[in-house]
Amino acid sequence: MLRVRPLVHTPDPTAAAGFLRALGLSPALEPAPNGSFAVFDAGSGRVALHRCVPGSPADGTVALGFEVGEVREFARRTAEAGTAVVLTGEGRDLTARVTGPDGMSFPAGAGPRETRAPSSPLSVLAVWSTPDVGPAVTVLEDIGAKPRVSSDAGTRHDFRAKNGGLVAASTGPRTAVDLAFEYDGGVPELLAGLTAGGFGPVVVEEAGGRSLQVRAPWGTTVRVDERQVH
Repeated sequence: MLRVRPLVHTPDPTAAAGFLRALGLSPALEPAPNGSFAVFDAGSGRVALHRCVPGSPADGTVALGFEVGEVREFARRTAEAGTAVVLTGEGRDLTARVTGPDGMSFPAGAGPRETRAPSSPLSVLAVWSTPDVGPAVTVLEDIGAKPRVSSDAGTRHDFRAKNGGLVAASTGPRTAVDLAFEYDGGVPELLAGLTAGGFGPVVVEEAGGRSLQVRAPWGTTVRVDERQVH
């Protein structure tokens, strides 16, 4: 079992939660009592929110993350495939931390096989940018992500996770993660909810297809691409 669940660091989880709701995600868990952590479901994949200190290095950043069924078994299979993984924590806090050759480090923690999220045409897409895309592709294959499509130039490779969400390895000047989405429909359908929420979405026509772009409360532009048939 593998599900994509990137983590957004934000000093204002309430505003971030409002943005995700306006986009069409729904709460997956009861938020932490102090409001420091929350998880939202899309139709496919999840997004976690974590409160950080305003102006800190983490402020506005997105971290790669996954949910798995059995943490120890995931770690065993990943290590057996050739990617470094370390177990931390105990019991319900047991986490497998994977580290790629470019220094990208991400957790895989226990999650439900079925989320019971409402049906939705929205899929979470985590984009791992890295100067050397080949080793990142290997890591994603080693953790069990399934290849979906690659660019002709070999600069981007998209994967799907069996239990929800998408993840891509893309050539970039530095190692970073961006939160994006895919939508199985026309992105103008999302305009009303975002506009009503006080956000300023725009639809962009590009050679590769149509997308919606909107500024998120944590300071980055989130892109929603119309799903292409592969």
